[in-house]
Amino acid sequence: MTIQKVEISQKTIIFTAIFLLSTFVAWQLRNIILLFFLCFIFMEALNPAVLFLQKFRIPKVIAILILYFLIWSGISFSLAGAIPIIVTETTNLIKILPSTLDKFTLMGVSPVDISTQLKLLENIPGTFASTILSVFSNLVSVFAFFVITFYLLLERKNFEKYAIKFFSDKDSKKVLEIITLLERRLGRWVSGQLFLMLVIGVLSYVGYFAIGLNYALPLGIIAGFLEMVPNIGPVVTSVLACLVGLTVSPTIALMAVGCGLVVQQLENNIIVPKVMKDNLGLNPLVTIFLIAVGGSLAGVIGAIIAIPLFLTASVFYEVLKK
Repeated sequence: MTIQKVEISQKTIIFTAIFLLSTFVAWQLRNIILLFFLCFIFMEALNPAVLFLQKFRIPKVIAILILYFLIWSGISFSLAGAIPIIVTETTNLIKILPSTLDKFTLMGVSPVDISTQLKLLENIPGTFASTILSVFSNLVSVFAFFVITFYLLLERKNFEKYAIKFFSDKDSKKVLEIITLLERRLGRWVSGQLFLMLVIGVLSYVGYFAIGLNYALPLGIIAGFLEMVPNIGPVVTSVLACLVGLTVSPTIALMAVGCGLVVQQLENNIIVPKVMKDNLGLNPLVTIFLIAVGGSLAGVIGAIIAIPLFLTASVFYEVLKK
């Protein structure tokens, strides 16, 4: 039996060591990297609007501040409408649901037993509200996010200069190509996502308004914002709409659920596949798979950034393989 000698060059050892060290450092700094990646995506979302405002001779700093004001106004309006609905309507539901269940027999289970178990839900409104508020109470992270995005928007015009300064001629061309492709594809994703949010929000509002559901406008706004997580947003909104409907009558609740199902079917089978295919050229199955994997690995944030991460990786692969 011949023993084969495997030789490992010094270059291979150094490359492996650097790769492992870089991977370790990247993992330790994953939260910061994620923050900058989200800021870059947000910059791509705002940059077209900033350029549009500059056409009217508005200084860039003022244009960015105007957009920030509009964004915070929209978030504040949505929260002001959403939190009271969740707290008030869920509390009312818990109060009236036992009497409603007395009229039904559910698969042989005593309504009294169900009512007893539902008392465990009494803390849900307060818990949900405190959770929402705690997310937005971390002012340091929110402030850092908007500050980093602010400076990225200011420095966007200098990206080409920085690439030429810090890289060789050959590498700077690849860096600029990566930036250009990222801007184009992430910009398409952002515009497609904003369009989806608008469409789902409007469809939800029209449906809830048509059936006479209370708080149709806030529910439509919530559905629009939750569309940031495709396939999940309409489901969560349908549950909330059902809770609101049950405070009126079981019929309204069923109609609200039906409305949510219609919107979800339109979203899954027509709207999302059409928008993502037209904007990004992504197969609908790939879109669903990426969202599922992202949600499984990193929860809601993972589901939101799954497609942008895939687009970023595909751009790097496309450029660097040349």
